[in-house]
Amino acid sequence: MNIYEGARSIALRRHLDAMSGFYEERSVAQRRKQWRLLEPPVPGLSFFFYGLILNDCEHFVIDFMAKRKSQLNDVVLQIGARLPQNYILRNSRLMGKWGPEENSSSLPFQLKRGENFWMQVLLTDHSFYISVNGYHFALYEYRMPYQWLTGVDVRGDVSDMIINIFYVSEYPIRISHSVASFLPYVKDFSESVAYDQTHTMPRDWLRIEVPCSFLDNMAQYQAQLSLPFYGRMQKKLTDGRELRIEGRVRLMPQGFTVALQNGQHVWPQPTVSFLFNPSFLRSKRAKVGKAVITRSAYINGMWVSREVSRLHTHLGPGKPFVLIIACRRQCYELFINSNSVLTFKHQMNPADVDMVNIRGDLKLWSVLVDSGRLPVRPSGEFKEQS
Repeated sequence: MNIYEGARSIALRRHLDAMSGFYEERSVAQRRKQWRLLEPPVPGLSFFFYGLILNDCEHFVIDFMAKRKSQLNDVVLQIGARLPQNYILRNSRLMGKWGPEENSSSLPFQLKRGENFWMQVLLTDHSFYISVNGYHFALYEYRMPYQWLTGVDVRGDVSDMIINIFYVSEYPIRISHSVASFLPYVKDFSESVAYDQTHTMPRDWLRIEVPCSFLDNMAQYQAQLSLPFYGRMQKKLTDGRELRIEGRVRLMPQGFTVALQNGQHVWPQPTVSFLFNPSFLRSKRAKVGKAVITRSAYINGMWVSREVSRLHTHLGPGKPFVLIIACRRQCYELFINSNSVLTFKHQMNPADVDMVNIRGDLKLWSVLVDSGRLPVRPSGEFKEQS
């Protein structure tokens, strides 16, 4: 049994490609800061990096160095920011050879020339957690034992670097702009809609169908909310209330998640009352809007009541949506564009939920809590579509 999942990539070690080799050679002569550990690292140790990105910055790297076993130091983790390409890569070097690069993330690229940046790297039992400017950016599974870590080197087009290490009980450390804001609270959204008497749609469905972005009286509407989105509930999502989310799926989506949870931290894993995670099929034969839906809850240190099924959600690449999570006495019921999609039985007291976390391949327009009349189920017993 392999202790480190990331160690499987050792068999794929290779020399750097031309672009990576160029940036590596370029940064070698621009060492900005070094830090050597005085004690062996243990889980909970967190590195904090703060510095200024130069106006002509092309690239900078943060190397978590291991004990020298060859002419070149092993690198437990390299974080390389490439500003022309707008991505941050992660990799490891063992016995002079690099593994496969990782560069994907659900977090938009946030580093800008001429501005300060804040980065946190946390050691856990199985992986590094990396945050940028107060937001969780990526997880990187160990490819070699973290106990090999001896120090940190910072190289490249940055200045005024400050490095600190602390032991933390929660991750990530928030800075001012990444702290969750309170969700707007509307007593009865249906009353705020100017009801058209000629409309044939039932009144209960009108407030689901009409996006509030088109309503003049929604003063708190924003053109687009930044992701990942954290919203704190000043009014808890309890029986008789609903969470209303409006947005648009990106053109080439892999998926997105909506989590009703307790707390804003990422590590340790917070308690989650309801996780809704649609992932989109890549098959050309798949029907438009068809998605693999995962829903579950995280209670007492484990994921429970996990269900996965293919449902016609009316979600599709580039399509706008109105998603409502209605809290009923025994369950959550989820609606998308006027359609009841699924129910999820309560695994904990809904009153203990104080945060909604939304991330992934979507553009977000509005998130609010509504205490008006809940949508009425269509006649007949609810059944999931397969």
